[in-house]
Amino acid sequence: MNKAIERGLSFLDDASKKSGGQKKLENWPKPKRITAPLRTVPAFDAESLLPEVLRVWIMDEADRMPCPPDFIAATVVVALGSILGAKCAIKPKTHDSWQIIANLWGGIVGLPSTKKTPAINQALKHLERLVVQSKKSHQAEMESFQTKKTVFEAKKDAIESSIKKAAKSKDSIDTNLEDLALELQNHNKNTPVPPILNRYKTNDTTIEKLGELLRDNHAGMLVLRDELVGLLASWDREGHEGDRAFYLEAWNGNASFDTDRIGRGSILIPNLCVSIFGGIQPDKLVGYLEQATNCLANDGMLQRFQILVYPDPRIWEWCDRVPMKEARDNAFKIFETLADFEPESWGAYPADDFAKFPYFCFDDVAQEIFIEWSKDLHCNRMLAEDHPIIQQHLAKYDKLFPALALIFHLVDCASHGRQGMVNAESASRAGAWCEYLEAHARRCYGLLIDDGLRAAQALADKIRKEKLKDEFTARDIRRNQWRSLTTDESIQAALDWLEDEGWLKAKKVGGNGPGSGRRTTRYLINPIIIREKGNDSKLV
Repeated sequence: MNKAIERGLSFLDDASKKSGGQKKLENWPKPKRITAPLRTVPAFDAESLLPEVLRVWIMDEADRMPCPPDFIAATVVVALGSILGAKCAIKPKTHDSWQIIANLWGGIVGLPSTKKTPAINQALKHLERLVVQSKKSHQAEMESFQTKKTVFEAKKDAIESSIKKAAKSKDSIDTNLEDLALELQNHNKNTPVPPILNRYKTNDTTIEKLGELLRDNHAGMLVLRDELVGLLASWDREGHEGDRAFYLEAWNGNASFDTDRIGRGSILIPNLCVSIFGGIQPDKLVGYLEQATNCLANDGMLQRFQILVYPDPRIWEWCDRVPMKEARDNAFKIFETLADFEPESWGAYPADDFAKFPYFCFDDVAQEIFIEWSKDLHCNRMLAEDHPIIQQHLAKYDKLFPALALIFHLVDCASHGRQGMVNAESASRAGAWCEYLEAHARRCYGLLIDDGLRAAQALADKIRKEKLKDEFTARDIRRNQWRSLTTDESIQAALDWLEDEGWLKAKKVGGNGPGSGRRTTRYLINPIIIREKGNDSKLV
């Protein structure tokens, strides 16, 4: 065969291959985009959501950073609730003995670039100032205690010395010993008690140590974590099975809790009250949501994070101006006042046999607002909701509304010197927050509740990265246990979605007779996807 013929056959072979490849592409539709848009949330309405004394400061901090004001506002609300804690309660009903404590759980959801941590740090500056003040005051009290303890021990030594001398003396009279023993007994009754450091927060603690802190700080504390998933994951570690139960009880904020441990002995906590706040990334939230939707793992823990906000990212813009010092100082005065206030002097009803805590009530107008809101929640929104996990989340709002109303009422009292019952303004503000937070909760749960869209997006990403070979099976996906593709239901939903969008074609193989094997569905990958690799914008 000469070279000319050889070149001609080679040309025909190449042409044939190109023709076949083109024909193969023509048999496939152009794959459609697989997108998973977030559910919409309202813009932060500072006018309706925040009292003026907090509004000016929070918006100034958010503008200068810049970050979504939602981040700072949510942190501040939970921090104020932690300061109030179990100092007082609110009775949502006029005659019933039901009481609500203002401790709340929350978090901010966003990517690492959205300034979650700076926003939390800035929002808690005033709480940090209280911590510093508390340490200084405790140090001064400790110095006074050490002086009193030295004097007490000296007098005690003198009495004990007199007792020893009297006991050794041949002329001692029993009555003298009895008198000295009585003197020692009375002296011991005046033993100086070491001052307790007022704690407002902790960043890393075991439940055993937290129990000791709560034993001494009856109003409760804030557990602050930069990454909430780390805290949630710690409750599932081997040997920490009781941690979840401890925190579930602590969310209510109104019951005693006793622990008994070998080594530590008994810790009797008069009132178990904990607030929690931190940041969380969307992909890590999805992982926890997948656990929460499992009926065996769903204990209502995630639904307790009611101050959970996931705002749209803020467009960056240069801002360099002096902070509004007066607004900042006015906000700090609110924190400082609420840290030391006496509820009954502000118009709270005293605790009694049926009410464990001093409590505030709604006035007549505010009571009607709460009743109408409750009717709408239970008779309309919850009944119309198809997804059980959102229903369970909304059911927790029975605590959220009264707690927020109490927080805003006491902020208003501290700002304007008011006293008495919770008014309509505070109740309306609480209702506005509930509506705002419901939208954010739906965005967060929407990361998972999307009829397979998120799973399809995850599978599409694996196909683009060639993690699956042509003619793969559902079993091949399940074996890898990729995020959002861990269950048979999520995998099948993703396969159906991608098949509808032209990414895949299902092909039944086997099961046609003896020796043909079990009937299996294999999935062919659209060759256009491989050809368009490197230009992801065309596909996803």
